[in-house]
Amino acid sequence: MHVKTIKGKGYAPAEADSVSFHGASLPPIDLGLIDPTEEPLPVTSGASSKPKTYTQTFVEELVRLAADDERICAITAGMPTGTGLARFGERFPRRFFDVGIAEEHSLTMAAGLALAGRRPVVALYSTFSQRAFDQLVHDVCQNDLPVFLAIDRAGLVGEDGTSHQGMFTLSAQRSLPNLAIGSPKDEQEMRDMVVTAISHPGPMSIHYPRDAGEDLPDRQGAALEVGRGEVLRTGDDLLLVGFGPIVQRLLAVAHALAAEDGLEATVVNARWAKPLDEGLIGEQAAGKRLVVTAEESAAMGGFGDGVLDALNRAGLHIPLLKIALTEGFVHHGAVGELRAQQRIDVPGILGQVRDALGVMRGERPAVSSATRSRSRTTAA
Repeated sequence: MHVKTIKGKGYAPAEADSVSFHGASLPPIDLGLIDPTEEPLPVTSGASSKPKTYTQTFVEELVRLAADDERICAITAGMPTGTGLARFGERFPRRFFDVGIAEEHSLTMAAGLALAGRRPVVALYSTFSQRAFDQLVHDVCQNDLPVFLAIDRAGLVGEDGTSHQGMFTLSAQRSLPNLAIGSPKDEQEMRDMVVTAISHPGPMSIHYPRDAGEDLPDRQGAALEVGRGEVLRTGDDLLLVGFGPIVQRLLAVAHALAAEDGLEATVVNARWAKPLDEGLIGEQAAGKRLVVTAEESAAMGGFGDGVLDALNRAGLHIPLLKIALTEGFVHHGAVGELRAQQRIDVPGILGQVRDALGVMRGERPAVSSATRSRSRTTAA
């Protein structure tokens, strides 16, 4: 039996706008707790609207580059609105391809376009990119083709639920030859990574979250050196190394450790999980009491494991704490709530660092269900 359905059947607004209602959430429930006669409190400072998302920034920079480079083309797999590529398609309709819900084909098509001298950009949600892993391996990476894979919704996505959490892509991609993997700390660096990926001679995967950015001023992107991280803060006691926007949380943790614990931490924005800036990390790790890695993805095989391997290769015998998502699947919930449950928000990371330091002093920290499954590893 083949049943053809109509999204939102019976509700005229949904029938007329199936794209917007694809991921619609429930409206606020009126519990009768607010007096409608009272003047509502302001919800913003009145300065500006919401900061741009990483997705919006990605597309803005891509459109800017495509205006001057006719080789650039964009591919989506049935998600032109969610990935932001609808805007690219409006500007460059002959260079935009929606292949439908066929992620596998999107990567094979990109490989063909790259072989023909184009600069293809494939934007996929992290969880859906897993469907095209075979094509990424054999069609793109094995042939070392200049395909820019934009991994949207990397990390926790919240109410979309277990199937949509972008948890596993980084661990899977780290094993692939020829593939460079980056993630920006903010929306300005997002622009830089778009420029870098477009000009890179081989395949590159850029991971970014559903989140809004840091509300930084717009500027044009500039190419980054692939495999080179940066030091954002210096300190003699600890090293905090982050991959992606979680770096912002590490900066807040470093300030709290200095103010409340008298500990000074160096904070490194890795930028690249592959190739990893092993020289910078080894240099900054030397002499530290503890190295902390942070990523919003699965711990096993992820960014933290790459740093651990680098420390081992450098012969640095320093305790290492991996901040990452716990083993198992992450379920429904607001992103902020899920980050708190996973202890990857600022209080959670701060607590984990203090727990690890307590263990090193011979103290026994309070253990929650989240910390029982979290990986703590010592470089040997």
